[in-house]
Amino acid sequence: MRKVLLSLAAGVSLMLGAGSAAADGMPRRAGGFKDVACVPVFQGFYVGAQGGYAQYTAHQNDLDGFLTDNSGWTSTDNQFTGGVTVGYNFQRGCGTLFGVEADWSWGNLDATLIDNPNTLTPNRMTSSLNNYGTLRTRTGLVIDNLLLYVTGGLAWATIDFNGIDPDVSAFSFGDTRWGWTAGVGTEFVLGRNWTFKSEILYINFDDKTYSFTTGGDRFSFQTQDDLWVGRAGINYKF
Repeated sequence: MRKVLLSLAAGVSLMLGAGSAAADGMPRRAGGFKDVACVPVFQGFYVGAQGGYAQYTAHQNDLDGFLTDNSGWTSTDNQFTGGVTVGYNFQRGCGTLFGVEADWSWGNLDATLIDNPNTLTPNRMTSSLNNYGTLRTRTGLVIDNLLLYVTGGLAWATIDFNGIDPDVSAFSFGDTRWGWTAGVGTEFVLGRNWTFKSEILYINFDDKTYSFTTGGDRFSFQTQDDLWVGRAGINYKF
C-alpha cells in the first residue's frame, strides 16, 4: 500500500508540474514544443486619435539683403496639435514587432519676424505650418503588454511663407514640403482592443528657396524648417 501511495503521489506531482509549466508558457511535448502562453496582443490593423504639443522652428536666410537688421532670422512657435492615426502591426511571437503607420495632424504654428520694429513701417515675415503628416515604420520589443519601439520614415507639411513691406507690397508663397522623421515611443495594452501610446518625433523638411520682386528689385529667401512633436493617443485594434 505504501508503494502504491508513493506512486500515486509521484504521478500527481508530475501532472501538476507539467500543468504549471504549460500555464507559465514553458515548452512542453505534445506533438512538438509549443508556447501556449504567448498571445500577440499588438497584432493586426488599428485606428486611433492622438494629440500633443509641437515646437515649430523656421530658419530664414536672406540671400539678397531684403532685411535691414540682419541677414536672416530664426523664430519658433509652440502649439497644441491633434490628429488621427492608422496602421498595421506584425507581431512575431511574444518578443518582437514590426509595423507601418500613417498619421495626419492639424496645426496652427506661426513663426514670425518683425524686421526693424522701431520704424513706422516695419517689414513683417511669417512662416506658417498649417498641417503635417508622416508615413513611418515601427519596430520594437514586446514585454508582456508593453511595446517599446523606434520609428522613422517620410514626413510632409503645408507651409506658407508670407511677407509684408508696407512701403511697397506684400508677398505670399505656399506649398507642400517633404522631409523625414525619426522618434521613439511606447504603447501599452489597456484591454482587449484598446491601447495607449506616447511618442516623441523629430521632423526635418527639405530646404526651399522663395523669390519675389518688390520695388523693381528681386529678393530671395531660403527657408529651413523643422518640428519637434511630443504626443499621446488611444488606438483601437480590430
